[in-house]
Amino acid sequence: MQFTVRCTIAYLCAGIVSLLSVAPSRGDECVSMKRDRHRTLMEEYRHSPNWDGFLTEDTLNLRQNETEVDLSRQGFKEVHWHLSSIVGDGYEIFELNLAFNNLEELNELTFLKFYSLETLNLSNNRLQTISNLTFGSLIRLVELDLSFNLIHTLERQAFDRLYALESLSLRENCLVTLAPNQFHFNDHLSSVLLDHNQLAFLPPILFDPITMVDEIYELDLSDNNFRRMPYIETKEIALLKIDNNHIETLTVNKSFNVRALQIQHNNIYDADLFKFNRAEHIDLSHNNLDNIVGLHEMNQLEYLDLSSNNVSKFDYNLKYSIRNIPSLVTLRLQNCSLSEHNIGGLLASDSILNLDLSQNNFVRLNVSDLSRMRSLQYLSLNFNYLRELISYERLGHEFPFLELVSLSFNRWNCTYYDQLNAYLNRTHIRSTSDPRDCYINGTHVTDSYVTDAFEPQYTMNHIKRDMTVLRNLGRNTIYFMYALFSTIRGQGNETALHQQRLDGQLHDLERDVDRLLGMLAFLVAIFAAVLFVAVVYGGWRLVRKWQHDRTVKVVTYNKRANEFSNGVTVNDVIRDNSTA
Repeated sequence: MQFTVRCTIAYLCAGIVSLLSVAPSRGDECVSMKRDRHRTLMEEYRHSPNWDGFLTEDTLNLRQNETEVDLSRQGFKEVHWHLSSIVGDGYEIFELNLAFNNLEELNELTFLKFYSLETLNLSNNRLQTISNLTFGSLIRLVELDLSFNLIHTLERQAFDRLYALESLSLRENCLVTLAPNQFHFNDHLSSVLLDHNQLAFLPPILFDPITMVDEIYELDLSDNNFRRMPYIETKEIALLKIDNNHIETLTVNKSFNVRALQIQHNNIYDADLFKFNRAEHIDLSHNNLDNIVGLHEMNQLEYLDLSSNNVSKFDYNLKYSIRNIPSLVTLRLQNCSLSEHNIGGLLASDSILNLDLSQNNFVRLNVSDLSRMRSLQYLSLNFNYLRELISYERLGHEFPFLELVSLSFNRWNCTYYDQLNAYLNRTHIRSTSDPRDCYINGTHVTDSYVTDAFEPQYTMNHIKRDMTVLRNLGRNTIYFMYALFSTIRGQGNETALHQQRLDGQLHDLERDVDRLLGMLAFLVAIFAAVLFVAVVYGGWRLVRKWQHDRTVKVVTYNKRANEFSNGVTVNDVIRDNSTA
């Protein structure tokens, strides 16, 4: 146990040292190459008025409380730090698309108040680093797309606060490795796409298998620089893609809970499948397999692809394993250097329904070599060198469930091929082959002599032709319905937009009318107030005059009598004058 731990630690240290030595040059080369690709791609949008501009609140210009904002293909170079201030209380953005821009950096204030954001697309930019607080406030984010950037560094806590994250795409970046516990707090994560990076090493603990809500549906590590099979501890991985790497040995130290493993197009020469005993789908095609062990313990395996490997190097293990896999349904052995000399006794199974032996070296195949697969329903022998199918008269007996056989692109003699097709037409076995795909005197002809004895008027070719017509008709109908639906939806959206515009204009008109009425009422009120003040002032003046005339007395002097008369008021004088 201690020796194993020491070996593991030594391997980790060696891997880290090697990464530190090669990562800078490899990362710089990747960044330079993908920067040039991005520059070429963005030339199409250089005419944008926002090219190399700032994304500000004025540019965003939120109208009518939009919840889905598309700012892609604009060429923005930077996001203003004050952008989040426009998202106020009561306003929510659920989807934000910033793809196909020139963004190079994001900070902790960029998405500070986007609390309701569920989908964020930042693909096809120039981002190089994701810091710990860049997405710190996006606690409801479900889907994050960072693909096609220049990202070479992910800080350890870059995704720690994305508690609702389900889908993360980091495709086509320049990542060399990930930090331990990189996705420790992403308990709902179901899809992680890391293909087309520079990954050569992964820490075993990226997720928290205890708190994860569900399985990881897809983990894509294809087109990287792995030379050993990475082990990732998690609850379960439904689909693990690690094709197009440089892996030479398929082996892990612990049980790997993977349901579907695609590890084709590597350099694997030794495959140890004992730790993958729960897998249901394994694709090991296009490798250099010399040895494969552990197949016989895979009791849940349904699909196995060993195409483009030399099966003769491990035919004994394969012979023993296939007959002990009770659930195997599909076996693909394309281009495996099989011939009538090494096929005998190799294939024996009561569960296999689909068998692909195309692109091999068969010239004369005996039906009895496959007779131990009585459950077979589909058999492909395309692209061989077949001239004879020995004992083909026993096909119906040896394979009572066989429904379809493919025999195209071989070296059939036309006379023999006509007889073979005549037999198949009399049985329950259908053929996808063209009866004219044969040779006369070594020359391939397009129309061999076919007698009415075995070719009915309505052949499989006619069925295929009619099915093609129906399929095309159905496809065209779907396209027409989709176009009609799109047109109706577009017209409906345009009508709704026009109605909204008219409603806005009517609202503005009502507001202007209300403003005019208010101004008129204000003027009337001012005129009434002035009139009232004038009336009051006039009345006051009349009262004062009346009071003055009542109090003022007129005194007369009689010179003859040398005396003054008693004073009378002006009102008395006026009254006397009016009486007179």
